[in-house]
Amino acid sequence: MKATLINKTIANQHDHDLFLRMFPVPKFLEMQSVGLDISYQSVRFLELLPKKEGFTIGRFGNLDIPNGVVVSGELVKPEVLREILKDLKKKFGFRFVRVSLPEEKVYLFKTSIPRGSEEEMRSSIEFGLEDNVPLSPAEVIFDFDPIKANEAQSTNIEVSVSVMPGIIVQSYTELVETSGLIPLSFEIEAQAIARSLVPFGDLGTYMIVDFGKTRSGISIKSEGVVRYTSTLDIGGNLLCTALQKIFSIGEEEAEKIKKEKGLSKNFENKEVFNALLTPVSVLRDEISRHYIYWHNSKDREGRVPDQIQKIILCGGDANLIGLVDYLSSSLRMSVELGNVWTNVLDFEKTIPPIDFADSLRYATTVGLALRTS
Repeated sequence: MKATLINKTIANQHDHDLFLRMFPVPKFLEMQSVGLDISYQSVRFLELLPKKEGFTIGRFGNLDIPNGVVVSGELVKPEVLREILKDLKKKFGFRFVRVSLPEEKVYLFKTSIPRGSEEEMRSSIEFGLEDNVPLSPAEVIFDFDPIKANEAQSTNIEVSVSVMPGIIVQSYTELVETSGLIPLSFEIEAQAIARSLVPFGDLGTYMIVDFGKTRSGISIKSEGVVRYTSTLDIGGNLLCTALQKIFSIGEEEAEKIKKEKGLSKNFENKEVFNALLTPVSVLRDEISRHYIYWHNSKDREGRVPDQIQKIILCGGDANLIGLVDYLSSSLRMSVELGNVWTNVLDFEKTIPPIDFADSLRYATTVGLALRTS
């Protein structure tokens, strides 16, 4: 079961669901769309084509975005990004896209509502919106997912609600449509990432850390849905900055040292290890803080959430040598690099055209492309 409520003013302008289901997708187009991830510094895309067992990876790649075009999830210079998307469409020839929305702008909360028709459940959620987010119902678009472990309850159903300012969704919609692309769905990054990394049907509780170049996202998927998200101003660029400062070198050389040596624990790498340890420990402390917050939180009925079973890393800088071992030992819990192909293909039968290290950058696009509605 899936339900969506959209702001009436925006609905009248576009006459379709701006947040998740832009319009009914003809059967012959299902899954033949491209996941399109718009971030601060790049547009990344990937296409999945269905086959008898699993999928075939179609077109993929990325284009750089100049600094200042996208800031904190807002489209500051949409005209620049529009030209980039037009070039992408012209070069690669696809039209149908599933697009990521910035999780910095999203509010997530869990609530219990009476079972009923889609319209009745929408009304129940809308009635309680202002108790959970600092925006009025008229200003937002929201979507909700049932928490699968509780779907069998007789009278009430627990749902995870995603809320985003309507103006943000509208700006992304206009950007994509005026670029000549046809958006089939919009979705926050954390939801797409979780779909790519957590096996379908797995109702366990996992913390996912997307360690990117300029920022990191922390999310928690539990009982089949994303229940928590947060964005940190911590990225791999801080590691390069630390190396540049310590060794008085340029950015390119710092990036090379970071990739080649990382957090290797040996005498020859002592200076690099010490230089990287400070920014990496900041990331560790933030992960720990969110981990503690999750386990100390309670719902309105006083119930505590399920224990986080492990931490899954993705993002371009998740490949840092020694990072998994460092986080595992310092946090004293299971930490692993994610497999973005978990729900896509069988490694014993198919070798993906993207190597494992680079694939961690494609977690969002894979998750978007896996969406079927």
